[in-house]
Amino acid sequence: MFRALPGVNLLGLLLLVFAGWVVIFYKTIWSAVLIWERSETFAHCFLILPICIYLIHRSWPSLKSLEVRPNYWIFLPLLAMTLLYLLGSLAHISVVAQGAAFILLPLSLWMVLGNSLAKALWFPFCFWLFSIPAGEFLIPSLQNITADISVAMLQLTNIPVYREGLYIAIPGGLFEVAVACSGVRYLIASFSLGVLYAYLTYSQWKKRIVFALFALLLPILANGIRAYGIIIIAYLSDMKLATGVDHLIYGWLFFGIMILLMFSIGGIWADPVEKQPESQEKAVSVPTSTWLPVWALVVLTGLATQFYQSSAATPRIIASVDLSAAFELEQNDLSGQGWLPQFQNPSQEIIGSRDELSIYAAYYEQNQQDAELINSRNKVFNHKGWSKLSEQVFERFTVLEISSASGNRRLLAYAYANDWMTSPSGWKIKAVQALQALLGQPQPGLFVAMSIPVSQASDYRQAFVSEAQAFFSKDMEAMLGGN
Repeated sequence: MFRALPGVNLLGLLLLVFAGWVVIFYKTIWSAVLIWERSETFAHCFLILPICIYLIHRSWPSLKSLEVRPNYWIFLPLLAMTLLYLLGSLAHISVVAQGAAFILLPLSLWMVLGNSLAKALWFPFCFWLFSIPAGEFLIPSLQNITADISVAMLQLTNIPVYREGLYIAIPGGLFEVAVACSGVRYLIASFSLGVLYAYLTYSQWKKRIVFALFALLLPILANGIRAYGIIIIAYLSDMKLATGVDHLIYGWLFFGIMILLMFSIGGIWADPVEKQPESQEKAVSVPTSTWLPVWALVVLTGLATQFYQSSAATPRIIASVDLSAAFELEQNDLSGQGWLPQFQNPSQEIIGSRDELSIYAAYYEQNQQDAELINSRNKVFNHKGWSKLSEQVFERFTVLEISSASGNRRLLAYAYANDWMTSPSGWKIKAVQALQALLGQPQPGLFVAMSIPVSQASDYRQAFVSEAQAFFSKDMEAMLGGN
């Protein structure tokens, strides 16, 4: 019966699939756009769609000669990605929901257009994934790498240096490798530009892979050199330069030089430019019977997902927990202790002590937007004034040694809990909450941290670990309503 209906051309089909994707996932797409707007790390994401359009236009003569033959088998990975989107949305894991939603667009196109067109469009499909605002999880590792490189170069140039965590001390000044100094924005932008350059410049896979790796490693090394340069400039100018606005100007100037260097080196091995023959063919009409059934399947799956998400978004709430009674704490004013964890909008928050231990707890009755246990804004300790020196992971908790800029040190043990498990891994707890959300169950959450100042006693660490083991052996799952 579909053969009686008129067809559409390939451009119309691409636009129709894209429009359908926007309509179904507009809330998640808009949340990603807001991140692009407010974060310099992901400002380049605004360029990804125009670049993808250019890449498709560049291949358009050859695309028009290919046949649209939908691939129904792609429905299986599309269904799996839809489930991942649902889990991410219900558990309020933005990066998972956004990642799944953005991956669903090329999957939908592949399913509707078929293998031949998907093969011809493989790079725009892959490059599109740079639109996903992900990568901030790399920041702690990049901070440490930057500090390692800076200290190594300072030692090579015979400048006295002392490092403690992310703090670097030289004669006349103290520097911190802060989040803004991690270089994550340079890394993501450089890698995306490098991948694009490799695709457009080289035809051999070996060259493309080597240059992509070069574009990944160069900004990491360059950021360490940049941090070293800032310290040297400040050192040689008696801390008058490279400590304020000129610090930022120097950073972006250095990034521009790095990109120019990267492209200049890549151009040495560039393949000869091949002129693409102009096609005299007219746009081929795609019969409605070819694409409509499979696109209808995609749309119905997306709409069903949105309906289930709306119906399961507000699970029942269990009875509240009295933290003071549960942990037998003496509530004290510990606000002067700058190490304290920072959690956003908990249902209950308590700061107290037990013997010599300082204890912090935050409880969430349910998992909802802007009031959730696991969130990138929630910090185990105050990162603005303290940095991590060491970490020791146990089954139910993790022990950190942290240091302040003034040289104070503390041991800190922490764990997350819900009514199914207790773990130091936020991702494990978040995964459990996603499953609970999918099943329509309540998702209470609890964070607890205990801390003491570092002592000179030889056995204080083992004593603290033993105290933490006894503390976190409490059945916190039962406290939150588990069996």
